[in-house]
Amino acid sequence: MARLQRYLPLVCLMATPGLQAAEVSVPGSFGAQAALVFPVSPDLRTTAGAPGLSLGLHGTWAFAGGHELRPRVDLATYGNQNRIANGSATPQSLDTRVRTLALGADYLYRLDDRWAVGVGVQELRWSVASTNRVSPVPGSSVSASGTTHWWRLGLGPVLTCRLSRHLEAEVRTTFSRYGQENQPANAASCGLLWRF
Repeated sequence: MARLQRYLPLVCLMATPGLQAAEVSVPGSFGAQAALVFPVSPDLRTTAGAPGLSLGLHGTWAFAGGHELRPRVDLATYGNQNRIANGSATPQSLDTRVRTLALGADYLYRLDDRWAVGVGVQELRWSVASTNRVSPVPGSSVSASGTTHWWRLGLGPVLTCRLSRHLEAEVRTTFSRYGQENQPANAASCGLLWRF
């Protein structure tokens, strides 16, 4: 969480020149979002396996000059991954499941009535649940389970397209890291935002 407090001012600084002279042109609106998330970096693909689903809530404040600020919270769950160690004397399998909780904000610049580009910064809480099964003797198995968590910064570009007054499509990439060795954990997503 301390990282979010350090890097959120960076996003505010990037948005400050346009927002200082701008007045709020549209009152704040609130909404929900849903997206398909895809593990991009090799380390994350190994652990997360299949694409997953992200759900969240956001607020949007539009300013004069095409500037927007969008605080948001997202919860993502990736598909299960199962790896089996072949060729070893003791059969072994490892099941993993990756989840993230993202707290952050997007700064967007509206190119026209439909398109906007920007950058998102988030503090991500990575959670990796794993179960390791070993079969030392045929017909019997021993398993150990646990969940590990890490807080890491996430940063990346955002592109949105307004489809209607209440619906917007979004594509984003998030560059982050996770794990004890701080491996790259980059993800891409495409989704829809509903504005109430």
